[in-house]
Parts: sequence; C-alpha cells; structure tokens
Amino acid sequence: MRHDVRPNRRVRRLIPLAALAAASALVLSGCGADGTTSTGSISDGGEPQAGGTLTVALSATPSIIDPFATSLQADWVIARQVCEPLFDVSTSFEVGPVLAKDLVDNGGGSYTLTLRDGVTFQDGEPFTSADVIASLNRYFLTPGNGSILKSLTTSIDAVDDTTLTITLNTPSPLLPTLLTTAYMMPASIVKDRPITDAVSDLVCTGPYKLTSYAADGDVVLDRWDGYKKLDTPGDGGLGAKNAYADQIVFTPMPEASTRRQATEAGQVDIGGSLSYDDYDSVSSGGVAQAVLLSPTSGSTVVFNKAQGIMSNVSMRQAFLAALNMDDIMLAAFGNPEFYSVDGSIIPEVNSTWATDAGTENYNKPDLDRVKKLLDEAGYTGEPIRWLTTKEDPSWYGPSLPAQQQLKEAGINIDLQVIDRASVIQRRTDPTAFDLFSSGIPTYADPVLLPYLQQTFPGTWVSPDRDALLATLSTESDPAARKATWEQLQTLVYEDLPFLKFGTSRPLLITANRVHTEHPDELAGWYYNTWLDQS
Repeated sequence: MRHDVRPNRRVRRLIPLAALAAASALVLSGCGADGTTSTGSISDGGEPQAGGTLTVALSATPSIIDPFATSLQADWVIARQVCEPLFDVSTSFEVGPVLAKDLVDNGGGSYTLTLRDGVTFQDGEPFTSADVIASLNRYFLTPGNGSILKSLTTSIDAVDDTTLTITLNTPSPLLPTLLTTAYMMPASIVKDRPITDAVSDLVCTGPYKLTSYAADGDVVLDRWDGYKKLDTPGDGGLGAKNAYADQIVFTPMPEASTRRQATEAGQVDIGGSLSYDDYDSVSSGGVAQAVLLSPTSGSTVVFNKAQGIMSNVSMRQAFLAALNMDDIMLAAFGNPEFYSVDGSIIPEVNSTWATDAGTENYNKPDLDRVKKLLDEAGYTGEPIRWLTTKEDPSWYGPSLPAQQQLKEAGINIDLQVIDRASVIQRRTDPTAFDLFSSGIPTYADPVLLPYLQQTFPGTWVSPDRDALLATLSTESDPAARKATWEQLQTLVYEDLPFLKFGTSRPLLITANRVHTEHPDELAGWYYNTWLDQS
C-alpha cells in the first residue's frame, strides 16, 4: 500500500499576536498531509483509537536524549514526545504557542510573555517563570537558535509565576520562532547546568513520560495522565497532543532491511526510513504501508573550511562545477517522484523562502572551468576524504554518483562509508575529514539553519554572513527579509560552505494498523498516531 503526501498551498496564520505583525512572514505555505492515493490513506483509520503499544524502530537509539546537549535533530525524537517548548511548529512550518499563552510586544524590544495556567511537570511540580529562566539560560549555551537568541537578549525577568518580561537589544520578529526549540525543564534540574552535563532522565510537560532509557537499547515512554493538552486540533508540534498509544517503545535496528522485515512481520509499527528501491514491492505487497512524505530534505555535503584542501574556495567551486545534479539525483533516488533538482537551500514546500538567487552555476557542469579552478587551488590529485553513511539514503545516495563524476573531472575522492554515529563524531574534528554528507531539513525561517552558523562543523567564518544574519534577525519587513535572504543564499553559492544536490522526499514504512491525520508527523511526532486495535 502506498501513500503520497503532496504539497498544499494553504497559508494560515496561527500566531494571533497583533504586536508582532511582521511574524506573518514566518507563517509559511507548506506540506499538506492528505496522504491520499487511489489505494486509500494512512489517515483512513476511522475514529482515532486509544490503546496499545506503538513500536518505533530507529537506526540507533540516541546516545543523548537531552535536546540542549546535542544539535542533531534526529536525537531529539525522544524529547519531542516528552518535552515541550514555549512555541512550536506545525507540519506546514507555522509557528504558534504551546506552553506560552501570549506574547505582547511592548515596543522598544520589550516583550511580555504569559504562560499557560495549570501546567505541571511530570514530577508534579508546577511550571513557572523560574523554570523558563533556568531553561532559557541553558538554551543560550547551545549552538543555532539558542546562541542567536542569546545575542539578541538583554534580560529575562520574572514578573510573577506566570509572567515574564523579555528585553531584546533590538526588536525582532523572530522571538517566537527562536523559542520553538527551547524545551522547558524544571529549574531544579537545569539551573546553572552546563550543556556538556546531559540530562538522561527527562522531566518535562509533554504527553509522554520517560519510563526507561538505555543508550544502546530500548527507550520506553508511557502516557502521562497528568498532561494538560490544548483544545485546538493537533498538527505537528501545535494543538492537541492526544497520546493515543498507551506506550511508545523506541527500539534500535541498524539495518533498513531488518526494519522492513520487522514491520511487515508485525513486530514493529513504524520502521523508519525505507529504501527507495523497496517502494514498489512494499506498496504492492499489502502487508505494510510505504509512506512518501513531503519534499523537505536537502541532500547536502558540508566542506571543511578550517583546514585541508577544501578550505580553498576555488576547490569548492571546482567541486560544484564538476557535478551534474540531474544525473546524481536520478542515480541516488531512482524515481523522479522521490526528488526534485533545485538549488534553493529552502525548498519550494516553504514558498516564502524558496529562491533561485545565486544558483547560476548550480547544475551547470563545466570541465574546462573545473580544470581552471583546480589549477587555482593547487590541487595535485591527493585523496579527499568524504564521510558518509548508508544509514540515511539521502546522505549516502548522492555520494556514489558524485564520486564517479568527480573522478572523471580529476578529483580523487576517498569515500569513507561508516556508521552514522561515527560521521557525527568525526565531523567535529577538522583533522578527520575534508567533507561530510548531511541533510538540510526545511525550517520555518532561514535564520534557524545551523549550517549558516560558524559553530556548525566545517567552520564557516564570514563577516559578510554575520552581517546578513544580523539583518535577518532584526528586520521586520517581510519583503526586506526576503531580499536579505536572497543576498545570503548568493553568498553561500559564492563561498560554498556546503553544497546541496537536491531535495528528496522522506520514505517511511509503517504497519497497516498505523494511522494519523497528518502523515508528515511520522517524521518525528508520534503522540497523535493511533493503532487500529481490530
């Protein structure tokens, strides 16, 4: 059985904050989740049913489940079910309040944040302003959103238990968006706690509570009966989180073939990534569902700008000039239904920010230009170490055809295929790689892209980038922000800190008894997934 989630062009506004009118730029047209084909829909499960154990297979259990202690979003899968931020994002990249009740712009960079009443942590303690301050102070230590918010923040002060004043050094339309990854935890646990001291026993406000965790084994979550859910329809991180399953069990299964077999045998409900080669056989087999999600994942390589041959911009430009992205994406994904060839860093599914600015040389292979650039870089044929992994098809798939094209252009790639955890570890050591495979998720706002930060592995140092990011973070006019983003994407294609091959559509395998109203939630939100008990 196959299911296909197609882009939906609806534009809705979920943040009713009149004083932050410019935040409308963050409300994005995005991926719909009808999941329909001629064979039905993953959402054709009738009325949602409570009960049962939802078993989710992962390529590996996260070694760190504290979302502040890891920048890898794949490791946040546990925290997404257990914890909540002040604001969050829907499957169509709309930003709205979760633990926040209201955010009022007082003018001059001053904002009043009001918390929802009656929310408690899973240990029974009330959620208060003190917890927000402790959590945000720890969040400030993280790369990406946390460091951006820290750079904008002058002070955070508690007015009372449910009211805070946030003072920024300049007004910013990004405040709700920057808070979407600030998961709230008790001050008793996180106050003055460094992010290097990872929390292993999460206590949060979400619909599931952590029952047991083993870094190399199963993670068990049980429905938390004390959860206070919102009364608006659930969609991704927004609205009601219904916790239909009594229990969620995450179990490690490194091999995709094993996950498929376990799903088809009924041992696993959500088998995670499915090989694109298996799409037709699973779709026609009838014993499981092949679910094709919206096109949100950008297959990417990130270059080492700190040292080595790829620190030379001419070498990076030669890399781009050697590649035919049409051939690479076809070889990687096989069926044009699974991907698009586009140079926009943020894909069309987020039409507010999609742009072809700076892409004049994207997918324009030119061997004469490659030779000229290699001469400028002083390249003499030495091996270039490329780290990748078979655990993610969007990482590994483009690497083989790209390696062959680069070889034909005179660039010697040493493709090192290792496990995903080793890629993540080695990419932090500039002496261990020249480039590594990765994937750019689709974000609500380009400021949130960790690839743009100097702290992201690969170390992109650029004063021009810093200035453009500062403007993006403070400019309130949507048209001006879009123009600034186009300048920044143009800079990316000039400097090439990373390179996108194209955009792929995640493909998952689930048991037939799995249902959800929003199939894109299966990318990491499981509380609104229900099981057909019959």
